[in-house]
Amino acid sequence: SDKERYNNVYAKDEGSVAAPTAGLHFTDKALGELGESNISTLTLHVGAGTFMPVRSEDARNHSMHAEHFYVNVGELRSIVNAMEA
Repeated sequence: SDKERYNNVYAKDEGSVAAPTAGLHFTDKALGELGESNISTLTLHVGAGTFMPVRSEDARNHSMHAEHFYVNVGELRSIVNAMEA
């Protein structure tokens, strides 16, 4: 089914209209090799606008549907600390 084929292996929260495609290449094996201490998590709800073609000459005039994300403050601190290291 699409739920298994077109989803991230780490998906757990419902609400997105599509899988964030940047994470489709991650497998359980790859995540295991990275190790839990090297992974931060967040929730991204991809909006329906991801499927809308850009019809404007100037992309700044293209309307998009909203996308929402959630990240725990502790996770955010870990991400920032890793980027600054």
